[in-house]
Amino acid sequence: RVRYKFASFWNRNHALRQLQRIAKNYHKMLEAEKKEKAESALRAHSSSIRGSRRQAKIAEETVTKPEKLQPFIKEEVLVGIYNDVFPCTAEQFFTLLFSDDSTFTNEYRAARKDTNLVMGQWHAADEYDGQVREITFRSLCNSPMCPPDTAMTEYQHAVLSPDKKIFVFETVQQAHDVPFGSYFEIHCRWHLETISENSSTIDIKVGAHFKKWCVMQSKIKTGAVNEYKKEVELMLETARSYIKTRTSGGETNNQSSTPSVTPDCN
Repeated sequence: RVRYKFASFWNRNHALRQLQRIAKNYHKMLEAEKKEKAESALRAHSSSIRGSRRQAKIAEETVTKPEKLQPFIKEEVLVGIYNDVFPCTAEQFFTLLFSDDSTFTNEYRAARKDTNLVMGQWHAADEYDGQVREITFRSLCNSPMCPPDTAMTEYQHAVLSPDKKIFVFETVQQAHDVPFGSYFEIHCRWHLETISENSSTIDIKVGAHFKKWCVMQSKIKTGAVNEYKKEVELMLETARSYIKTRTSGGETNNQSSTPSVTPDCN
């Protein structure tokens, strides 16, 4: 009888400890979700609000605020998917492909058969270095689990180093109509460094960042990386063609404005 009472007491305490652990983990999950919502809201707010001045007129001192700067993406989720040499400098890469005057994004999205593209303009944000902007479009879906297409929001972040030899381009994509779409974001970083008068190294990393746990997490991560590899292949092919048609005798028109600079682009 004593042994039975002890076993019963131990079982009750064990069950209580399990419930306490579950409650603690649940509260941690709620806090993590609250933090993720705040970070997503901050990124969306900063990327969608247009600055009162055009990109070319933003003074460098307005972006030198290291105390307030936030990371734009979750670097820990990234995996390398591409590393090579690209036929233009880091500065030219931004000027030709991603400046406000460029039509590259329109051509690339058209090549992918994406529709309803709406592009915001680059502007400085107090929370991030460099400049940010927001674009929206409808993107075709290739997964049998997804609808034929989905509304997409892409937040973009561009930083050029003071010597204009390093360009960092970061994106956060949010798919609105796919299963578990509100649970995760696709984070990506392009890093270019000029190595000659007309070439630079290019390193691309991508990953799925989950704002909350879901049962499809592993499959979504794998699918996101594989799908972005295909996107990069088409994007670089389109970029090479686009740059080639806009250069003459190996020289590139650099008159377009460049993103605000920051001392740290690594």
